[in-house]
Amino acid sequence: MKNIFTTGLLLLAIISQLAAQEEKAFIHENVKALWKSASIFKTPESVYYCKKQNALFVSNINGKPLEKDNNGFISKLSLDGNLIKLEWVKGLHAPKGIGIYKERLFVTDIDRIAEIDIKSEKIIQFYNVPGAKFLNDIVVDVSGRIFISDMQANTIYLLYNGVVSKWLEHEDLKGPNGLDIFKEFIYIGTQDKIVRADKNNKMHSDYILNTGGIDGLTCLADDEFIYSDWSGNIYYTKLGEETEKLLDTTPQKINAADFGYNPESKVIYVPTFYDNRVMAYKIKY
Repeated sequence: MKNIFTTGLLLLAIISQLAAQEEKAFIHENVKALWKSASIFKTPESVYYCKKQNALFVSNINGKPLEKDNNGFISKLSLDGNLIKLEWVKGLHAPKGIGIYKERLFVTDIDRIAEIDIKSEKIIQFYNVPGAKFLNDIVVDVSGRIFISDMQANTIYLLYNGVVSKWLEHEDLKGPNGLDIFKEFIYIGTQDKIVRADKNNKMHSDYILNTGGIDGLTCLADDEFIYSDWSGNIYYTKLGEETEKLLDTTPQKINAADFGYNPESKVIYVPTFYDNRVMAYKIKY
């Protein structure tokens, strides 16, 4: 009897495991899966689409998000998911958000910002950010002003002409992470909403509420956004309308971190963090 009971438990465990494996990701009818890379990355946190390079840059934490271990690096990937160079640039701790201005790539690295020369594939310099705790996303405007979120210090920093300063700090900014720019406004994804701030006078206000925590943020128009929540969900939202879920890979325990976006092809490139891949999806918005 004992053997029969044990065998029964084993069969139930196997059936449960198989059922869990069969759980599929939810994909909205306006979303089409294109490709997924090989599982070659090391905790990929952010993907940046670079039109001039016709390529994707991927930040790899390769360790713990706040550990200064010098293990982090940037990868370069083709737009069809083929690896160009895994360790395109090394010498970082835990790189996250990426932005590009002219021929330089800027990436957050815990409490500093690295400036990388794209042509030579070398780190030019680091900018220390006094008081920084957890630098995360980066967005760059046409004049070269680089805005950086710190999700633990509830602050947006500015790097401009080689000088770092505190640009915006407010109680409304709870866990600021994803950033994007549209015209004269910076859109800031926080723990529960999107905040809009004027680039010129720093006036800011709540814009879209009840979003849940935001990781990646892309502005399609001044009232239209796509955002991810890191856990595995990606959403589409428009001011005054109901939010739509575009993707849910949480049943597969696949994260959706700071995605890149190609506005010409309407493709999003999602870093899967612990899953160590990049996945591409075409959207119809």
